[in-house]
Amino acid sequence: MRQLARVCGLFLLLTSSVSAQQVVFSRRVYAAQGTTYQQLWIWSASDGSLKQLTHSARDHNTPVCSRDGKQVFFDAVRGPLVEGHWRLDRDTGIEQPTNDVPPVADTVARNPLNGRLTRCDDRTWSPSPDGSRLACTASGQDIVIVDLGTQKEIDRIPFGQQYSRGGPYPPWPLQSTWSPDGQTLLVGVYGENSSSTSSRLDYFLLDLATKTWTRAMTGDNAVWLPARDAIIYETPRDLAPLPPNGAHSVWSAHLAIFDLTTHKETLLTSGITNNIQPTLCGH
Repeated sequence: MRQLARVCGLFLLLTSSVSAQQVVFSRRVYAAQGTTYQQLWIWSASDGSLKQLTHSARDHNTPVCSRDGKQVFFDAVRGPLVEGHWRLDRDTGIEQPTNDVPPVADTVARNPLNGRLTRCDDRTWSPSPDGSRLACTASGQDIVIVDLGTQKEIDRIPFGQQYSRGGPYPPWPLQSTWSPDGQTLLVGVYGENSSSTSSRLDYFLLDLATKTWTRAMTGDNAVWLPARDAIIYETPRDLAPLPPNGAHSVWSAHLAIFDLTTHKETLLTSGITNNIQPTLCGH
């Protein structure tokens, strides 16, 4: 019962995000001189505007918003030292250490089935928006759909996709997230052009009704935008020369939008910046 209650808790968190029109992410604006940090920023889906939330001398990583959107939890890093879990009060701008755990952090870490019946990989489970089903990876590269009421497998769909140059993807625990309407899964697999310095996922769309696959984009940390027929994600990072002379290079990644209707990708950020880890946030 406790495990199923955790799933219900995640369902409430997801449904509270349906009206979210903002995306919080970690962004670093590099400078030719001086030290810069990963700060918290917001991108507004309604008008495309960017707004900086923090200005403190520490890195702000892996942001997660509270259910009401008023608090942003993040991992703070200053120099080589990890300062632990912090939170930002969006109304006051105050940052402070916290022992509180964001609801999603405690929920997504546990598989309510514990691998029973489906033999799912515990790292891959993902509940549907209405809380009735679960998607996970089993037997290497099968997407399994489980009815959470009966805790029985109701569908199993082989991945079976190939590299752009031919040849199958190697077995890897597929990462899947549900569309807001529960009809499609966005499935990420270790990208064919990944490397030890720049890992990335190749994403595919799985239509659950027709069981058909469509290649989407390449990147990381993809998030469905509930109010738009689109997905926001982090592009693969790359080295960019730092002005004015370009003698020094820095890692740079950007946020982009994948339009589900046109299948076109549009960059949302630009310049010598590092934009990572987008997450939905309402306020």
